[in-house]
Amino acid sequence: MSSALVLAAVPFLLAASLLALMKVPTNIQLTVTDSALVIEPQGLDRWWTRRDRIEVPVASISSIRIAPRSEAPPLPRSHALHISGIITAGPHGDSFWDVRRGDQLLIIQCLPGAEFGTFVLQFANPFATLTRTRTVLAPQPQRASHS
Repeated sequence: MSSALVLAAVPFLLAASLLALMKVPTNIQLTVTDSALVIEPQGLDRWWTRRDRIEVPVASISSIRIAPRSEAPPLPRSHALHISGIITAGPHGDSFWDVRRGDQLLIIQCLPGAEFGTFVLQFANPFATLTRTRTVLAPQPQRASHS
């Protein structure tokens, strides 16, 4: 194979890779415990986000909702992965993203002092994920203290 043929194939392979990336859904596992939300990117998402696990204490979460992409926080300049309209992954300023082309995103807002102020995540079924997380985030009845 000539080197000219190999060089000609490079742009095609890059374009095919970007097209494939557009079709690959996010692969995030969100575990809800009594004390934390645990966000664990899986597979290639670990590489793209440069994280394998983030624990968000329940006490530091101020809100969780589903919103269209247009309501997500603006992206500051960063060295994290961002290809407009295709993938946004990793830390971006004080926010953490793992999103492909989806429009309905799970947005977790944290109180000041948390590692990240906002998490913007895409799930296959964000409404089911929201329902599952709200059961933990619901205010717990105060226990009477005995002095």
